[in-house]
Amino acid sequence: MAGLSASGVICSADITCQTLFQRSDDGRHDWNRTVGLTVFGGWHYGGPAKFLYLTYDRVFGTAPLARVAACKVLCDVYVHTPFLLIPSFYAITGQFKGQTLAESLAQCRREWFEASFGSALFWTPLCFMNFRFVPQHSRILTVSVASFLHKTWMSYISNRERHAERQRKLTS
Repeated sequence: MAGLSASGVICSADITCQTLFQRSDDGRHDWNRTVGLTVFGGWHYGGPAKFLYLTYDRVFGTAPLARVAACKVLCDVYVHTPFLLIPSFYAITGQFKGQTLAESLAQCRREWFEASFGSALFWTPLCFMNFRFVPQHSRILTVSVASFLHKTWMSYISNRERHAERQRKLTS
């Protein structure tokens, strides 16, 4: 269920990004890009993220204490996000956009710091509130809803070059 919810949210995030921020001059929607983000959302939030959130509770406990929430935030935002979420985001979405795995990983290396730093700024306060105040059964849903904003931004930064290239082709 978590994967399906996340897929819907992230699919709508990319549609929003393409509609509001990266509209093509020819008006065409890049459906390969949208499908890639949708698949990423289903896989990541239905698999690794759900597993990690359950593991955080087993390792750190479930008490709604600030120190417990802080430990979970450190693991989630400063280990999970830069070293699992962001690389898998680029690897999966790149495949759907027609990139080779090597091209996807090269793009990830170029954009990793910006994506990791921006993600840490966004997720640190949100995850602290999520781990501190939201019941375990609603945490993935909370993250999925917040992911709408985060993945709209990730869609934008990970497709800047692709969008610019498409626009250059249209004008030449």
